[in-house]
Amino acid sequence: MTRVMLCGSRSAEDIQLLVDEGADAIGLITEVKQELSCRLALEEARNFCTLIPPMVSGVLILTEERVEEICRMVKYVCPDAVQLHGFNTPGDVAFLKRELKTRIIKTLHFQDGCFAGGGNPEDAALEFLKAGADAILLDTYGEGKYGSTGRTFDWDAARRIRDTVWPRPLILAGGLHESNLSEAVGKVQPYAVDAFSSVTSDGKLSRAKVRDFIAAVKKTGVNVHDTR
Repeated sequence: MTRVMLCGSRSAEDIQLLVDEGADAIGLITEVKQELSCRLALEEARNFCTLIPPMVSGVLILTEERVEEICRMVKYVCPDAVQLHGFNTPGDVAFLKRELKTRIIKTLHFQDGCFAGGGNPEDAALEFLKAGADAILLDTYGEGKYGSTGRTFDWDAARRIRDTVWPRPLILAGGLHESNLSEAVGKVQPYAVDAFSSVTSDGKLSRAKVRDFIAAVKKTGVNVHDTR
């Protein structure tokens, strides 16, 4: 079954809300280079990470690109995984893989339907995996926004990347909401989906939207381990 990671936690109550509603992973957006209502200080992320129970993953989401600083932040928070949402290089990933025990998720950005990293996104995904990334995440990018744009991109392109990295995990983000999840998951068949904007209201997590989003993912019934 496609897994669900949800972001937007601003309090201990938000963490409990996501756990209660069945999120598989909780993304903690921390000291990113983007103004967001749920932008956490490092101390907050550390405290929230301790509240995430076993069998639910805590994911530290960073736009930091200095590898020494990433190491410091990860070692302080102690998440299950770190999501590199900046424009890090394969060399950065290789360095972090040597220095950290934490799993690494590397984001590939798409802007106006095009891969923002230049070149071929399939080749870029393979390069990051070879360097030590444990999963690839696809998201949309905009002026001053590293994510949380609320915009989708070409899911056929996402499927090609998914098939290229298989059986390594591909996580799909970017403008996903209750009404387009069936099409997105059906076309891409990702290991997991990631959302923030569509599960919030006025910058705060909405229990009703979280519940509807997770129900919509489960309704797709896609078992990614059975599809190629």
